[in-house]
Amino acid sequence: MASRAIEDLTPRMQEKIRRFEICLEVAVPGTFKRSCTYRNQEEQNALWKRGRNGDKRPKVTWTTLSVHTSREAVDYFIERDGKYCNDLKVDTDGDKIEDWQEFGKIADTCGLEWGGTWPRKPDYPHVQWRDG
Repeated sequence: MASRAIEDLTPRMQEKIRRFEICLEVAVPGTFKRSCTYRNQEEQNALWKRGRNGDKRPKVTWTTLSVHTSREAVDYFIERDGKYCNDLKVDTDGDKIEDWQEFGKIADTCGLEWGGTWPRKPDYPHVQWRDG
């Protein structure tokens, strides 16, 4: 089963994620929850098969070569009123800035690559190690 533990990330990623989550909590209190850190290749392959080859479920990943398997990516979700929220435009703290946009700005400030900036298939819940 995929992990949610920070300790399952590389030491350098652990440091960035701890800082990121502190900044996130200050900006948008109680909104973002960690859903996945590390998953092994077998789990990644199983996710990739969803929505393909006759599987009627929606696709949940676009690659078998995920940074999650190298322990340098984390996925999050928004919790609103105790439930998973899939509204990409939600503003839970009422500051007139969409929560995912705040998430992305904070990720960038913390030196992380945000999947929400990917042009072909944005992945709003995803952050990963950014070299440079």
